[in-house]
Amino acid sequence: MTTENLNRIAKKNLLILVLMILLTPACKENYLVENPKTSLSEAIFWQSEEEAHQALMGCYAYNGGWPERLLDLDKTMIYMSHWAGYSSWRDFGYGREREISPIHGTITTLWRNAFKKIARTNYFLDNIDKVDMDETRKTAMKGEVKFLRAFTYFWLLQLWENVPLIKTTLTADQANSISQASKEELVNFILTELTEAAQNLPVKQAASAKGRVEKGAALALKGRLLLAEEKWSEAAVTYKEIMDLNRYIIDPRYKELFEDEGENSDEIIFANQYMENELGETITQHIIKSSLYGGFNGCNIFQHVLDKFPMVDGESISVSGIYDPENPFQNRDPRLYSTVLITGYSEVNGKIFEGDPETIAKTGQTGPNITGYILQKFWDKDYEGNPRQYGGDYPQIRYAEILLSRLEAELEAGNSITQELLDNTINLVRQREAINMPIVTETNLNKLRDIVRRERAIELTFEGGIDYFDLKRWRTLKEEASQELHGMKITDNPDEYEGLYAITEDGHLIIGSIEFHDHNYLWPIPLPELDINDNLHQNPGYN
Repeated sequence: MTTENLNRIAKKNLLILVLMILLTPACKENYLVENPKTSLSEAIFWQSEEEAHQALMGCYAYNGGWPERLLDLDKTMIYMSHWAGYSSWRDFGYGREREISPIHGTITTLWRNAFKKIARTNYFLDNIDKVDMDETRKTAMKGEVKFLRAFTYFWLLQLWENVPLIKTTLTADQANSISQASKEELVNFILTELTEAAQNLPVKQAASAKGRVEKGAALALKGRLLLAEEKWSEAAVTYKEIMDLNRYIIDPRYKELFEDEGENSDEIIFANQYMENELGETITQHIIKSSLYGGFNGCNIFQHVLDKFPMVDGESISVSGIYDPENPFQNRDPRLYSTVLITGYSEVNGKIFEGDPETIAKTGQTGPNITGYILQKFWDKDYEGNPRQYGGDYPQIRYAEILLSRLEAELEAGNSITQELLDNTINLVRQREAINMPIVTETNLNKLRDIVRRERAIELTFEGGIDYFDLKRWRTLKEEASQELHGMKITDNPDEYEGLYAITEDGHLIIGSIEFHDHNYLWPIPLPELDINDNLHQNPGYN
């Protein structure tokens, strides 16, 4: 066999090996080291644009919004960010006599997956310049990967704040001795990366590159971080820049945006990409779905979340004159019906959903977590395929977020709020054809602040950790979390109730309670990391 043939075979085998490294988790607990280089890879990989593209796809494949697969983040972020809004809060470990633990599986998994992601992106950026290809396309690829790395660091910053800042591939010794960066270092790094990425990314990807990062995604993530850091004027400028791209729209639809029918919408700025039966997702049509339709009741929602949705006149249920406590789900914001499967009201396959706890508990998730309200925002009722291989994309960033963020940034910056600004931001969101809620005319900053925050809470709920991000940066997370948690009303005669469940004096299920502490605004560094690296220090408040 000729040398040329041997090299070709070796190169093919190496390609398979490299893709396996990029696409699969490592078995070791050394999370900061994921892509060991070899002399063979140095010699015969990274030699063509095709190989660069394959490595790039490896970075995307391990994305998912953040950890291994994009929806895995959101499933977990639902557990985390909505333990104040949905009953699987117990999975995370909050409770009156419980404390979030540095050895909890969710904590260690998120940390591990984040740094695996960073290792893969670093490996790409360390090697891409070896490839002889068009420099414009190479620079754009770098921008995509920098965005993916920045996305990961954004969430590390939000959740832990005190994390190592790794910009290149590490050896095992380096990984086991690295120190944590300051918050200022992390913020500056993320902002710089996103600014550079935005400069080099296209406004719109070609049809053949559907789903890959665009300029708008980099600017949107930059805007999020500027909001978190209360750099209001800079955030307003950034969001206006996205609007001025004239790239995105508010889709007239709503529910369809979270199903495969809406995955090509120009409202979607960045989404988890899935392919039915090949690289499908396993959560929305399986775990989250009601057990009455073959699911596992994996996302039961608390009463106080439903109470945030206003009436069709735009007023809250505590103010509106058309609210009827005997029929609490009549005449509500249409987004409520798209978000929650409501007992005695929602229609499924021509029948009214009856999800009382005893009925639900016959299959799927059972016990005290059943609230009677189940998430349906991402449930595609027309899907008849493998429920563990759904192909619908999962939106991480939508144009609706951009418009609401622009308005928030302007008002917090103290800028003049005009009707034109309202009409070009929040009213575009509220006036989409499927929603058609009354326009906002309020210009008083304090009153408008409450309106904007409520609008974000109902428009963006359960999307990519935005709930958690908002509550944390508004410093309302403790207030939201530290309350008794209720489910549906199961009796009109609580004094005569003799059922199995604890209820309130007005007949609502009592699910439990959460006690949130100030130190819980940051999560604990995973204990396995502290055990192998003496230069890492635990966040305050944790043992």
